[in-house]
Amino acid sequence: MAFNTFQFILVFLPLVYIGFLLVHRVFGWAGVYPYLALASLAFYAQFSPVLAAILVGSVVLNFGAASAIRGLREGGRPAGWPTALAVAANIFALGYFKYTNFFIDITNSVGGTDFSHLNIIVPVGVSFFTFTQIGFLLESYSGQAGKVGFSKYALFATFFPVVTAGPLLLQREIFPQMEDRQGPAFSSVALSVGLTMFGIGLFKKVILADSIAPYADVAFDGVALGAGIDMLTAWVGSLAYTLQLYFDFSGYSDMAVGLGFVFGLKLPLNFNSPFKATSISDFWRRWHMTMTRFFTTYLYTPMAMTNTRKAMKGGYGPVHRWLVASAVPVTYTFLLAGIWHGAGWSFVVYGLVHGLALAVNHGWRHFKMTEIGRPAGWTLTMLVVVVGLVIFRAPDLSVAGTMLSGMFGLSALTGGADAFDMVKVDLFPALSMIAILGGIVMLSPNSQQILRTHWISCDEEDKSAPVHSSIRWQPTAVWALVAAVMMVLAFTSLGDNGNFLYYQF
Repeated sequence: MAFNTFQFILVFLPLVYIGFLLVHRVFGWAGVYPYLALASLAFYAQFSPVLAAILVGSVVLNFGAASAIRGLREGGRPAGWPTALAVAANIFALGYFKYTNFFIDITNSVGGTDFSHLNIIVPVGVSFFTFTQIGFLLESYSGQAGKVGFSKYALFATFFPVVTAGPLLLQREIFPQMEDRQGPAFSSVALSVGLTMFGIGLFKKVILADSIAPYADVAFDGVALGAGIDMLTAWVGSLAYTLQLYFDFSGYSDMAVGLGFVFGLKLPLNFNSPFKATSISDFWRRWHMTMTRFFTTYLYTPMAMTNTRKAMKGGYGPVHRWLVASAVPVTYTFLLAGIWHGAGWSFVVYGLVHGLALAVNHGWRHFKMTEIGRPAGWTLTMLVVVVGLVIFRAPDLSVAGTMLSGMFGLSALTGGADAFDMVKVDLFPALSMIAILGGIVMLSPNSQQILRTHWISCDEEDKSAPVHSSIRWQPTAVWALVAAVMMVLAFTSLGDNGNFLYYQF
């Protein structure tokens, strides 16, 4: 059950909200959290009861492990090995569900074996709820996470706005909001602001992302079937997918934050106008922000700090120091981030492309190279992003190679298909959609800026980008009409819409 379905919008969400109000009236906030945890499990069970049982098992085992780790630490006993084993168990489970068949392919390729794929159903959002709980284990070990009841932990790990595709939560963002909560559950402001945010996200997904998706599908699917592709069509397909993913993930992120706000929890932002970035580092501070935070906190920073101390102690020169303390850690981190997205060589190469681009970016600053200016920085950043997303979208590296060869006029060198077997896209509507959506990306404020008068996230408010008062949300009839029109347009397009793209990760 995805957010962009009649079942969710007209049945699940209203019933859960009514129950939320009734439970609060009878039991107060102490009853709300177990109720929302149960509602979240019911939401997840719509995908599969078996997968819901797996999620429950993950929650129970991780809660027990975190409690044991905290008990050992508070008792003055070493908790390093128990923590390592608990984290390893989570990674092993994630590896089994997501990567077993990929490892079988590698084994067959390298060893000449002929092992068959296992019939494994991958739980929706397994990477997200696994990493959220790994973060809690690590913060329990470090002493950052205190004692928490099971119902609150279960809600933290399964909250339905985030369980399928993030954002990745940190305990210090959520549990303080649950402690000693006062006041009513119902708030007209929270309801109107949260539903406006949800409506903006739904509009992005259903009207914008799903409308441009066919042009990307025609290009990539045509190449996958063996057709050739010319330069213009390759760029149209690549830019169409770039914008599809942008509005699909941006829409989901808006809807998640809006739903959290409706139910009294402020969630972290996961999307902050990443296509306005003027460096690849800036891009990753804006795109999938909580994933970047997780990998930076638990992989890049510890490795970079250790290697920096080693470089200082060893008296390394500038180039050696950059390689050891910056280039290697960031490349390794984003190689793993690429693999986190999925099982396949395309994801490996995608992570490597961004890791190497970040290494160059860090080196440029490290060696104090000449500033290239914002326009050039934006152009280079978007070139890396688009090339990376071609690899990300392609079903395999062969298709990615054909698409990239077409984009850069190298089809003849790679032996492309003849002129009678070429991908054909209706170019005028495709280019029109690309221009319109590109203009929205670059010229309009993002959702949290529009709703700045009622800051909707647990993140600190970003006041660096001023928004004109005429496009800042206010509790007025005009804004109610705008939100209503967006919702109606989105509703009329609901039906056979596909799942959010990040559901596959």
